[in-house]
Amino acid sequence: MSLLLETIKLLDGNFLNLSRHEQRMNRALKTLCGAEDHVELEPMLNALTRPDTGLYKCRIVYDDVSREIEFTPYTPRPVQSLRVVEHDRINYEFKYANRKLLDQLFTLRKDCDDILIVKRGFVTDTSYANIAFRRKNQWITPWSALLKGTQRQKLLEQNILQEEDIRVEDIRSFDACRLINAMLEFDAPEIDVSNIVF
Repeated sequence: MSLLLETIKLLDGNFLNLSRHEQRMNRALKTLCGAEDHVELEPMLNALTRPDTGLYKCRIVYDDVSREIEFTPYTPRPVQSLRVVEHDRINYEFKYANRKLLDQLFTLRKDCDDILIVKRGFVTDTSYANIAFRRKNQWITPWSALLKGTQRQKLLEQNILQEEDIRVEDIRSFDACRLINAMLEFDAPEIDVSNIVF
């Protein structure tokens, strides 16, 4: 089995959204490894020496027997344009450390900042984030997301996002989009849908 990956936002010494990260780790370990032991992130992470000011990415590479944890300063990568890339067999239900296929697809972005992956006609994710589209005052995220991220789950539970099937031809019916992941909360800059290249 490939090693798994979890990325957690560390802001001024506080880990954010831990319960959802813990749920995802435990589901992956149980499904892929048959592990019955429950990972408890809070005591594990709080036992570590960590930066107490600033924004950091806490990266956990793990499987059922090992954990490797590192902290790196984080600066969001500006994304103002997306290129639609189709791949009908991509599967990323679990967050693997091996991102070879995603990295290969990312090279197809040409002059755009990132890619928007379409699978069997349905919009999924970008190379590293879930996506949400705005129609009037409502924000919609694709039901067919490759990886149902922790930030995405939080926003769904708060009714800030709604899930819908979004086909590639539906993109132009929206006004704008935002990228969301563990490091990018819902205050990320909006991208006009005219900056999505087909």
